Amino acid sequence: MAAWKKLAILGKGSYATVYLATVALPQECNEKVVAVKSSSPFSFSIASMQKEKRILDSFLGCKEILQCYFDQFTVERNYVTYNLFMECAPYGSLLGLVNKKGPISDSEVRVYTRMLLKGLSCIHRKGVVHCDLKPDNILLFPSSDDHARYQLKIADFGLSKTREDANAEYGKVKFRGTPFYMSPESIVGQIEPALDIWSLGCIVIEMITGFRAWKNLRTQKEIMFKLVVLQEAPEIPNGLSWDCKNF
Repeated sequence: MAAWKKLAILGKGSYATVYLATVALPQECNEKVVAVKSSSPFSFSIASMQKEKRILDSFLGCKEILQCYFDQFTVERNYVTYNLFMECAPYGSLLGLVNKKGPISDSEVRVYTRMLLKGLSCIHRKGVVHCDLKPDNILLFPSSDDHARYQLKIADFGLSKTREDANAEYGKVKFRGTPFYMSPESIVGQIEPALDIWSLGCIVIEMITGFRAWKNLRTQKEIMFKLVVLQEAPEIPNGLSWDCKNF
């Protein structure tokens, strides 16, 4: 069992907490800085994270997807906790970048979009749909590309569905994802790769403009009404290049 130490909380949700931590690995001399996703003390939380680990294992070696090193059970305050030890993003998330810097240059957006498409290609080839692609779940790492400051990696597969899940849930309406990035199909329960491509389109608009695609809408009900009842897509901002509009 690897010894590790919590340094800070990076994020907290209903079913898990993500910590900045150091871990001592037997094969390495120095401690490694990692992100540790720890389950809440509920059996369904542990089962969900174990499924996420199996999904992440299928993407081993894909540089556009966050890598998971290993998993481990611990006992904390008399509760069994399941932990995923993953790469730590030194530059935060794409959401943080857009909020801090505003619009990103067209040339960088092209490179970042290509990175995300490569990641989605790997995900979809394995029969997985991410189902919650958004700037919060895209992390920033050092880049080896001269045309981009960061290497983008897709993270957080907690809501992801496999081909088997999609077959089992066919015909069931389940609200899954974040409304501002959801496609009409996802709202009515369809699980297919096109869901992630729609989300990516919304992310591209956000990178270029600095604002969410549905920037004039405030509530989940408003977005669902636009998508399902009016069957509208987000407005394409003026001034975009032909390539971007065509995408």
